[in-house]
Amino acid sequence: MLNPTENTYRRLANAMQQALLIPEGDALVFIIGKGNEGNNLEALETWVKEALPTFEEDLALAVLPLLMTRLEQTMNYWGACNEPV
Repeated sequence: MLNPTENTYRRLANAMQQALLIPEGDALVFIIGKGNEGNNLEALETWVKEALPTFEEDLALAVLPLLMTRLEQTMNYWGACNEPV
């Protein structure tokens, strides 16, 4: 389960603002915010807080092959793959 901190939400929102060249201002407050945010960054942060939990299953499915590969590598390193689990 994801459990990001407030700092993580802020950093993700800030990265998105920079990457998408979203200007300073408050236009996004009306579009993606709750209405109590003071600027676009705060509106993005609100959006990230609401959107991130919806990705949990997608993230789990995306990371599963990586976890399996890492487990196999670790087990091979320790010679554990030849023994029944």
